[in-house]
Amino acid sequence: MSRLHIADTGLFVAMGQPSNSRYQAVRGFARRNDITFVLPERVYEELTVDDPDVEKVPIDTAIDEGWATVAAPLEFSEPVVSRVMDGV
Repeated sequence: MSRLHIADTGLFVAMGQPSNSRYQAVRGFARRNDITFVLPERVYEELTVDDPDVEKVPIDTAIDEGWATVAAPLEFSEPVVSRVMDGV
């Protein structure tokens, strides 16, 4: 299984709802290629809402279906993470 890290909300915002053809195309691509999209917690939080009128947000459907996941928080004390973040 491959993992693709998503840095911002753009992909999931553009896909829309699970009934949308773009969403279905990305889901199909992920499944055919055995890919899991990995989102930082910050991105997940931007994609979710705290609204009782919203039953389920699209990212939660993707997570439940197994082709998306939320990454564990980064350990900034690790040298590699620290160097990358300093470079960014």
